Amino acid sequence: MRRARQTVISLALLALLPATASLAQTVLKLETSAPVDRVIASGDGVILQVGARYQAIAACTDSVGLCVVPATAPTGPKLAPANGLPDGSVATAPSGDINGAWYARPTGRYAHGVLGDAVEAGSLVVNTADERKLELILPEAQVFEDITPRIADLDGNGSNEVITLRASLSGGGGVVIYGLVDGDLREIAAGSENGRPNRWLNIAGFLPRLDGGLTIYGVRTPHIGGRLFSLDFKDGAVAERNDIALDVSNHVIGSRELDLSAVGEFGGRTELILPSQDRRRLRFPLSDRADIALPGPIDRAIALVDGHIVTATESGDLLVIRP
Repeated sequence: MRRARQTVISLALLALLPATASLAQTVLKLETSAPVDRVIASGDGVILQVGARYQAIAACTDSVGLCVVPATAPTGPKLAPANGLPDGSVATAPSGDINGAWYARPTGRYAHGVLGDAVEAGSLVVNTADERKLELILPEAQVFEDITPRIADLDGNGSNEVITLRASLSGGGGVVIYGLVDGDLREIAAGSENGRPNRWLNIAGFLPRLDGGLTIYGVRTPHIGGRLFSLDFKDGAVAERNDIALDVSNHVIGSRELDLSAVGEFGGRTELILPSQDRRRLRFPLSDRADIALPGPIDRAIALVDGHIVTATESGDLLVIRP
């Protein structure tokens, strides 16, 4: 990442919260030149969109070890091609049989608008390692209520799966997994739907399993109660756990920001981080780590830098949290 001269902006301590876990939890506010509009985790590091400018979180000699410095715009993912979802992007993978995926055939046939508009996707398109483009078109009663699909090798067998958020007129949102079967793009597994239309869910993260696969974690109805669930895809089948935790969220209704959660390693343990339902606490629902109170509700992405959690409040205050 190219940077201008390193003009360091001051750091202000908001609170040192009482420790109910083994270590004190610290919430800090980093001053920025204007309120933070977006927190972007990219290959260039953690970039902040601050009005028309970009800034970055960088290591420095400050007592906390992190400072805000000028930065250039991050290199974002490639936008979906013609007939793709208008603001969708192309997910990519460096290896495997599927190396690109995006949503296409925009449609208004599912009138929910949980992501801020009435446009969803009617098909999934993938690029394969042998340079083919394949498209799977949904029936009229279904849409992809999502922005960009995800590519991962969920079962650790060397072949990639495409993980999507699909909604139906009968059952609402669910996680659906696609892959290549005999050279064709097909649905290969699915979790349960929410049970009624206009009930959405959002993926929260992927955590590694001991067998080399990945567990999908997500939040059902993040705006209504917020229930954590997991899916394990193995031997061609899905094992599902529901209501692992309650009072969680990872989305603000009407927002295009889907990254209000993160997976990170703290104290030698991989943890899932996401907000409480009111977004005024950070929660670690897969461990005994205490919740972290925040100075206000957050609605920007959650990112990780050098063992710290970075996010921002609804008012644009940049927060750095030491769990």
